[in-house]
Parts: sequence; structure tokens; C-alpha cells
Amino acid sequence: MKSDRSRYRFIKYFLIICIPLLLSLAIVLSLLFDAHDDANYAIIEANERLSAQLGEKAIEYTFGVLRGDALYLAELSSLRQWLDTGDSAAYSRLTEDMITFLDSRQLYGKVRFIDKQGQEITRIHNYQGKPTITPQEQLQNQFELDFVQKTLALSAKSIYISPFEPTIERGVIAQPIKPTVRFSAPVFDSNNELRGLIVLNYKGERLMRRLRAISDISVGELGLVNDQGRWLLEPHPAGELGFMFRSQGTENLEKKFGEEIWSFISRDAPIGQWMHEKGLFTYVKINLSKIQSPKSDLNIETGETWVLVSYVSPKIIAASVAEYGRNLALVGALLTILLVLLSGIVAHYALQRRRAEGRVQRSELQFRRLLESAPEAILLVDQAGQIALMNSQTEKWFGYNRSELVGQSALQLIPERFHQAHPFLPHQFIADAGTQAVSSGMELYGRRKDGSEFPIEISVNPLETEQGTLTTSIIRDISARKEAQIARKRVQERYRELLNNLPVGVFRSLPDAKGSFLEINPTMVNLFEAESTEQLLAHSFGEFYCELAERKALMGKVLLQGYVYGEEVRLKTLKGREFYAGLTAVMKKDEIIGIYFDGIVEDISVRKESEWQIKLLNENLRFRTNELEAINHELEAFSYSVSHDLRAPLRALDGFSRTLLDEYADQLDQRGRDRLKRIRLAAQRMAELIDSLLKLSRVTRTELKWERVNLTSLANEILATLQQMEPDRKVRYTVQSGLIVRGDAQLLHIMLDNLLSNAWKFSAHNPQALIEVGCNIKKGRMIYFIRDNGVGFDMTYADKLFGVFQRLHDPHEFPGTGIGLATVQRVIHKHGGDIWAESTIDQGSTFYFTLNEKEIYEH
Repeated sequence: MKSDRSRYRFIKYFLIICIPLLLSLAIVLSLLFDAHDDANYAIIEANERLSAQLGEKAIEYTFGVLRGDALYLAELSSLRQWLDTGDSAAYSRLTEDMITFLDSRQLYGKVRFIDKQGQEITRIHNYQGKPTITPQEQLQNQFELDFVQKTLALSAKSIYISPFEPTIERGVIAQPIKPTVRFSAPVFDSNNELRGLIVLNYKGERLMRRLRAISDISVGELGLVNDQGRWLLEPHPAGELGFMFRSQGTENLEKKFGEEIWSFISRDAPIGQWMHEKGLFTYVKINLSKIQSPKSDLNIETGETWVLVSYVSPKIIAASVAEYGRNLALVGALLTILLVLLSGIVAHYALQRRRAEGRVQRSELQFRRLLESAPEAILLVDQAGQIALMNSQTEKWFGYNRSELVGQSALQLIPERFHQAHPFLPHQFIADAGTQAVSSGMELYGRRKDGSEFPIEISVNPLETEQGTLTTSIIRDISARKEAQIARKRVQERYRELLNNLPVGVFRSLPDAKGSFLEINPTMVNLFEAESTEQLLAHSFGEFYCELAERKALMGKVLLQGYVYGEEVRLKTLKGREFYAGLTAVMKKDEIIGIYFDGIVEDISVRKESEWQIKLLNENLRFRTNELEAINHELEAFSYSVSHDLRAPLRALDGFSRTLLDEYADQLDQRGRDRLKRIRLAAQRMAELIDSLLKLSRVTRTELKWERVNLTSLANEILATLQQMEPDRKVRYTVQSGLIVRGDAQLLHIMLDNLLSNAWKFSAHNPQALIEVGCNIKKGRMIYFIRDNGVGFDMTYADKLFGVFQRLHDPHEFPGTGIGLATVQRVIHKHGGDIWAESTIDQGSTFYFTLNEKEIYEH
């Protein structure tokens, strides 16, 4: 009978334990399978997005290298030299440089230079890895080809990228099809005149192999199509690149996967992903016109768009889930067996526990040892409120010996103000069952033997013993906790103060349809023109959007990536005022609230207004730039007219006058010969004026070429040349060493030549002529000077010194055009500097000039 009762209890305990465990196991396994299914799908999606982005980066990197090569060849020094000189030696160096380039860069099938009439000047073909120069008789005129005309229309430092085309080897389309992309760049000579174009034929198969390598390491299949859906790279290349032939290439992405998939990929979004019944499709659009160099402002002009498409079939997705399901079922079976065994073991020990309860009474010694090792102070108090038992931690905390407390009232351990409500009085809690944290919710302190107090918390529990009901009191010293609470409260107060004083709106809201507010700071109240925090909390965030579509898009973005940063949206206040706002939000999750958004709102209306103003200013600047370009074109035309049309009659006057003097001088009297000489001198004077005006015009239009210029060397060279022209003159000159600047060497040479020529000319009457060139530092500025001891000039007329045709001396005494100093002033101003002069009549002149050293060195 006793055996049957034990067996019945064992079965009862076993079922009570086993059934909940098995149900919990089934629920956990089901949740794990669902979680893995979601995680597996998310991993596949992330992997395919990564594959598409890797393909995009591979194309951008490859085309960045190719673009650099095309621009490098367009600015090749040997090409520039040949364009400037046109001699055969320069042409030979050009072909050698191209052969060396093609031999070292096996990326290209051929390289060509075509002049601006479309005629091939040189063509080097890379046949089977060996560069070969094409004979001149085989060169063709390709002006009618599309890539030639589009490239010639480009500006400097721009390139044109052609669509994929088949490779032509020895006049025949190579088989199998080898895709080729032309990279062509316009070529300008040293005078910035268009002279032709450089063309590189890139072997597109190299890019295809790189994309196939990316496809091999991903779950899905990676393909590349153009904007008509034709395959440039197909996982199974049945129709790959066939669109380049009318008789081939009927296969495309739309025919393979259907119109619905192609419509999804063809939409305006640059990147997308869609799980369709036919599989997972991920795409990234690559607009070749937007591929930019990160370190320059070069443009690539082409309208073609490529689309990288990654495809994962439903079979692959299902296979990965099925394998995990089989593994999970095996684990579930093993765990079921273990849980059944565990339930039997626990049921067995439950029965053993009942038999062991009788032995608990004999463990009093063990209980005392446990009592002494406890980290809290523990008291056993009888019904009279006297201490029956205590541990050593009580002695340590309160400063009493055990003999001083046992048998004494427990009330001496607390201040008198807590005696009436203290838990040591049994009648206050003995009717309640279970442990009570009596000090919870109230301030409670203990009193030491020396009278000092410290915060405590007491948990009490009635204990039935042979001596009657005792109270077990566990006392905890909560001094550290109280200090932590005070510190936390201070931190919270500082945080709240910081939050309330922030100049931006801070909010917490729910991701429901309305966007209900949970918390806001005072700036939000001011920002939305509410009368109080309560009034604003009564509204939802969704009410403040001017366009609900903006909120839907923003919510979708936050839910997709977990955050948004600095999103610009149009909001309105409670009074209806609209403004632009910068919105930053982060998605978070709480066990109580669930999913919620924390974010900040900043009024950026002023910034947007500034952006609009800047855009307007840029438009005005662009308009003014166009006007300036038109004026420059007119100046070019005027310079051409002056240079060619006005020179012809002057040459005729001079030539016919010289002929009359040479051939008919004996038939003219002295007065007639004098008149002809005057005509010749006037014509020559007019030619000099035209040359000076053209030089002044070129200085104005010339674009600065910044480089390191040695003014000391230039000055010595010019003065040596002046001395050679007049070897009989004795002029002493000194040039300070180390005058190094940055600027345009040609323009600075013109400037020094004019100033030094003037110093040489106006010191001609001084038998001890002296010319000095040097530099002083004044208030941190470099001030350069050119000083002479010539005739000088009256400072009253100094304001006319740098004007065109302004002269302060008799032209018969000191000849000149009156344009030299105007040219000098324009050169100095073009370098961001200033020029002025100081002079005394018959004591010489000093010309000072500066260059904007800070601005120059920033270049």
C-alpha cells in the first residue's frame, strides 16, 4: 500500500514537471524556427545588397582608373610638344610614349590620337599583348562617328564614355564577342586651342570577370544590363552583349523574368529590393554621367545608365530554411528525451525531500553558521520585543557586544522617533504572512552605540518555533544605495535642466498612425507655438506635417534603417505658420512601451532661406560669367582685327614711303623727303602702339599659371640684355638675392622688363646711373622695389602714372608708347597685389609693388 502511494506521487510529480517543460520546448523550437526564417531571409537580403554595392564600387573604381588614364594621355608632355612644334622627332617621342603606356597597361586594345577634323594621326593596336603601330596608309577619317563629335564638343579635362561595342581585330569582329568601351578626351595645345582627341579602347571583359567573381561569392546570381534591359553580363550568357548585332541578342531581362520585374527595376529609385514569387531581386543603378573623381571636379558626359541585378531563386531560399528545420527537429528530439529523464529525476528528488524534512531540525548548528556568515545583520526577536538571537554582523554595524544586546529590547537599535511604528514590535506585523520589507517607502535609520545614525532597510518574517512565534529581522545598511539614489537624482535633475535648456526641440513619440507624443521639452512648445506643454501633448506629431507623404516616407526610412539624420521636412505650428525643420530620430525598444522614437527638431528656415539666396547669387554669378565670356570673345575678335586688319595699311604706308625715298629721292626736294620720313615714323609709331595695346589685352585675358618664380634671376637676365643692347653705357645695378615668389613666370617677366627698361631709359642722362632691385618687410608684408637715380617725375601727376597713353616726359626726349606702366599695373593686380611709386625730379624714382603672398601660397 505504501509502495503504491509512492508510485502514484512519483507519477503525479513527473506529469506536473514534464508536461509544462515539453510544451515550453515546443514553443521555443517554434519561435527559433520562425526567428531563423526571418534572420535567414534578412541575411540573404543583406548579402545581395552587399553584392550589388560591391559590383557598383568595382565599376566606379575601374572607370575612375580608366578616366585618369585618358586624361593623362590628353595632357602627355610629348603630345603637347608635338602639337606645338609639329616636328618628326616630337612625333616619334609621342608614339614611343604611347607604345610604352599600352605595353605597361594591358587594359586596352588600342590607343589613338585623332585631330579635330576626325583624321587618325596615330593608331597603336595591342594585338595579343604586343603594341603595333598602324601604317599611315591604313589610318582613316572618323569624323562622322558619334564618339568623335561628342568628344570634340567637350571642354578641357572632360571625357566621353561610349556604350559597349564589339572588339574589332584586324578589321573583323572578334569571336567570341569581346566587349569594348571607348574612353576619349579632347586635347588642347599650350594656347588652349582644341587640336583633337585621345581615344582608349578598354577591354570590357576585364570588368565582366571582376563582376563574375563577385557573383561567385554571393548566394544569388549577379547580372548587368543597360537601360534597355539588354544583358551586358548574364549569369548564363545566352544573349549577353548580343544587342550590339541586329541579328542577335533577342534575350533580355524583361523576357527572362517578365514585364513586372523589369517595370520595378526601371523605376526612378537608384537602388531597390523586392521579394517576388519568382525570387528575390536586388538592383543598383549606375549612371555613368555621375561617376566623379573624389579629388577633383572632372566631368564624365554620357547619358547611359547600367543596372546591376542580383537574383536569388525561391529554391535557394527554401533550401536554406529546410536544412535548419531538419537540424532543429533533431535537436528537439534529443531535448525531449533529456527533459523526460530530467522530469523523472526531479520527481524522484521531490519524494526524497519529504523524507528529508524530518532531518532539518537537526541542522541548527549549520543554521547558526549560516547566520554568522550572512552579509546583513540578522536578529530573532520574541513577542516581548527582546532580542533572542543575533549574528556577528549586528555587533559590527551597531557597535554592541553580543552580551549587551541579547535579552534586551530591540528598540535601542533605532532612534526614539521611530519607536511607535518600528517593526520590532510584533503586534504590528504578526498577523501578516510572509516576509515584509517593512522600511519600504519610508525613511528608517539605525542607531549605533555611540549615538550616530545610518539609513537601514529591514525585512521581517514570523518564525514558528517550540518557544513560540519569533520575528526574523534582516537589517541591511543602505548608505551606499542612498548615496547612489541622491547622485542619480542629481544627474536626472542636471539632465532635465540640460534637456529643457537645449535650443532644439526634443521629443519621444510612438510609431502609430498619428505619432502620439510621450515626452517633449519646452523648446518644442515654443517651436510649435503652443500655449503649454499639456496643449502640445494633446496633439500628435503627424498633425504638424505639411505633407503626409513626407511623414510616411520618413517613418518608412526610420523603420528600415533604425534612424534618420538631419532630414529636411516642412512642418506647421498650431497657429498654422509653416517652417522648414531638420529632423533626427532614432528607433528604440522598451519592454513596457515597446517600439518608440527619440528625436530632435530644429527650425532651419533661416538656413534654407540662406541656401535659396546662395542659389540665387550663384545663378546671377553664372549669368555674369556668361556675359564676361561673351565680352572676352568680343575682345578676342577685336584683338584679331587690330592685329591683322590695322597692320596691313600701316605696312603699306611704311613700305610705299620707303620705296619713294629709295627710288625717287633725287626727284623730291628736302621738304618732300622730310614729309615722307615723317609718314614712315608715324606708321612705325602706330605699329608700336598696336603691339603695346595687344600685349596689354593679352595680359588682361591670360589665365595665371602658378609656379615658383625666381625674381632675382629674371631681373639679372633683363638687365644683362639691356647692357648688351647699349654696351657703351656705364650703368651700375644691384639685385637682392633670394627673391623667390609664386606666380605666372611669363607675366612677371613682362612686368619686370617694363619697370627695368623704364629705369634704364630714364637714367640715361646720369653718367653714374644706378639701378637697385630688392625687397623690404613692413608689417608682415613683402614689399618689392625697383629704384633708379634718373630724371624722376613730379608727384603731382602720380595719379596719371599707370593710365594708358599717359606720359610725364617729352616723347622726343624719352621715346615710348605710354602703355608699359599700365601693363605692369594689370600684371600686379592680376596677382592680387598693388603698385605705387615715389619720385623727386632729377633725383630718381622708386616703384614699389606687392604680391598677395597669402593668397598665392594657398594655391
